[in-house]
Amino acid sequence: MKRKQIMSLLLGAMLLFGCSSPSLESIRLSVEDAKEIEVGDTVEVEVETDPSDFELDKESFRVTKKADLSLKENTLLVVPQTAGEYQVTASQDDVTSNTLRFTVKEKEKKKEDTKEDTKEETESSQQNPVKDVQGSNNAPETSSDSNSSSSDNAISWSQSDPLSVDETLQYGDLLQKSGQSVWLQGDLPQTMTNGGMILYNADHSTFISIEDPMHLIDFGGTNAMIVGKIKQQGSSYCVVVEKAYAL
Repeated sequence: MKRKQIMSLLLGAMLLFGCSSPSLESIRLSVEDAKEIEVGDTVEVEVETDPSDFELDKESFRVTKKADLSLKENTLLVVPQTAGEYQVTASQDDVTSNTLRFTVKEKEKKKEDTKEDTKEETESSQQNPVKDVQGSNNAPETSSDSNSSSSDNAISWSQSDPLSVDETLQYGDLLQKSGQSVWLQGDLPQTMTNGGMILYNADHSTFISIEDPMHLIDFGGTNAMIVGKIKQQGSSYCVVVEKAYAL
């Protein structure tokens, strides 16, 4: 009788462990040709997982700009709805993929439409000056001339009023050219991605890459304050860490 009970337990354990699915180890995204993409085109993103038969959920994928997504076997179909730089990531079971970036252009217009748009853009640029970048590590700079028309267009930052990830990406070119260290606040993910560290914006719809040459960041899964200089990284930007604080 005892032998039958032991054999039954062993058989149950073998069935239990034999039927359990292997855990997800890694996710990698890639695309063959992402050079000439226009709004409305379909971008086929190849999804590789380890183990290879692991199936990701559609909700595991994030795109930083408006796009229609559909998952077909090991391919994510992305149909961009607006022009600009797109960043695609996947995250499931505490495993995050590399960051896939590509740029989407507006569809080519007829010559008559192009001439009219150019005229409107010229008139608009004459009315709206480019924003200036002001700031320091300690406090935002303010103009001594209270009547200055450019004061409303300045972007500033300080420890008590840091830049958001969205503002940093929006004014990345100006921030890079300023050569100044900026205060930046966002959310650090729990684990490092295959493409390196990233800092999410408030609703995790976009992010900026992080370079940490001095290995100052030894925490994650929390809101954080980063101090560092902005530099170009491909068609986007990244922040080179000089100081880091968990909030």
